[in-house]
Amino acid sequence: MQTRDERIHHAQTAGGEDLWRFIKDAHPDVLLHALYNQNVTEDMAVFVAKHRNVPSEVLSLLATDRRFRESYKLKLLICKNPGTPQRVVFSLLKFIRIFDLMDIAKDLNVQVTIRQKIEYMIVERLKSTPAGIQKTLARKANSTLLPAIMECGDESVVRVCLESPSLTGGDVCSIINRSAVSAAVIRLIAADSKWTLRYFVRYALIRNIHAPLVHVVKFLPGMKTSDLRDLYSDPKVPLSTRPFIYRELQERGEDVNHNCGEAYELPLQEDFPISDGADEV
Repeated sequence: MQTRDERIHHAQTAGGEDLWRFIKDAHPDVLLHALYNQNVTEDMAVFVAKHRNVPSEVLSLLATDRRFRESYKLKLLICKNPGTPQRVVFSLLKFIRIFDLMDIAKDLNVQVTIRQKIEYMIVERLKSTPAGIQKTLARKANSTLLPAIMECGDESVVRVCLESPSLTGGDVCSIINRSAVSAAVIRLIAADSKWTLRYFVRYALIRNIHAPLVHVVKFLPGMKTSDLRDLYSDPKVPLSTRPFIYRELQERGEDVNHNCGEAYELPLQEDFPISDGADEV
């Protein structure tokens, strides 16, 4: 049985299977000296980078080793390893493909600051990413990235985002309420048969200036009276929507004029398609 010092000494000159023994050595000093060995192969470096109990100095050494600077697999593993120092990860991220960046961003073992940096990089790359790739990304993205993909993509991309299992009703409401969201995205959400079943999605759409009135008026009969009152007095609700809220409140016997100080000349019932309630929640 060799001592630690003896293993360190032999690790620097060993080769083949003998070197593998030192690469797998449990003592970090032995491993570190083994990696300085000129006989170390890419497979050995990859083996080390896969293990999460590897010291951070070992991962830093592998990241700067000129022998493996062309190894994409090694760069990716180093970025994925939660033991890699943040500065080292940041130096390698520019070499990582967008799909792999997406996987790292979803790994909760990765530091939050690194995940945030990756999400920013993905958003920047989306601007020049073809629609086909955007669709694939949308199927894999978490709820943090989906709004950015929706903003960058065409209608087909937005539809894929809306079908994502990662998207929640809260996420959709958040997207609707974003000041920078495009009219095209709002129109697609308003026409989506799944998301418009959600009460608070409908509420958010009623407040959004880009939501088509033809859809908005169908939501009103299913809204609570108290919410209709709030919407009627909400300055963010489009002026074109307010007469229809007014009519709905009047039909419920609410004294709208007394509370709001406004009156409208209402359109005839047949002038605009009002829902029969069959699609209401």
